[in-house]
Amino acid sequence: MLGAIRSWPRRIRDSFEQEGLLPPVLRAVLRPFYRAAVLGLVPLELHLRDTPLPGVSLHDVTEKDVAALIALRPEYTGEKIRGRLRQGQRCCAIVLEETTVGCIWASTGEARVEDIGLALPLRPEEVVTYEVYVDPAHRRGGVYGTARRAFDQRCWDQGYRRRITFSTLGRRPFGVKGRPLQFAAVRTVGLGPFRKLWVRTYGPQAEYWRERLKELRWA
Repeated sequence: MLGAIRSWPRRIRDSFEQEGLLPPVLRAVLRPFYRAAVLGLVPLELHLRDTPLPGVSLHDVTEKDVAALIALRPEYTGEKIRGRLRQGQRCCAIVLEETTVGCIWASTGEARVEDIGLALPLRPEEVVTYEVYVDPAHRRGGVYGTARRAFDQRCWDQGYRRRITFSTLGRRPFGVKGRPLQFAAVRTVGLGPFRKLWVRTYGPQAEYWRERLKELRWA
């Protein structure tokens, strides 16, 4: 709880940095028609040399992990988890000393940004991560960094070289914390047949995002 309170100033700063002044007002007035998310790009080699925390491991989620994930995140249901896995989405359980303390969802081929109803085709060397979660009781102790490194190493060994992430506004995308800003804020408004998309890009890869996001389509 204390960690969440300490993070409020940073999250407020990040939200204004990612959106500016007007969109938060739109969010308050137009909810639930207004949606937004942040997409980031991370070269995998950035993290392969990070020092791991002993006792942390990853494994692919199977049927025996479903109950543990539901206990960790009550918004999940067994059908939701199993349905995603049947669709080809991947989920890695983050385990600390035999206890599941988090998860990383990922997919290849296409990034479906469900929060804003958009999809982005992925290139063969790209993987997307989303709904990266670590139990609050185990944050700020190295679990997140070790899981990130292990996941990136897995992807590197499988031939992937870039990871695209997305998160809610006011949060830095998975793996971008502490790096130069390299992300795009994507905002949509949908009201009946009317749909509008805005994109705002930042950092040294702004031009990259301006080109890639031309491929976004409504899901």
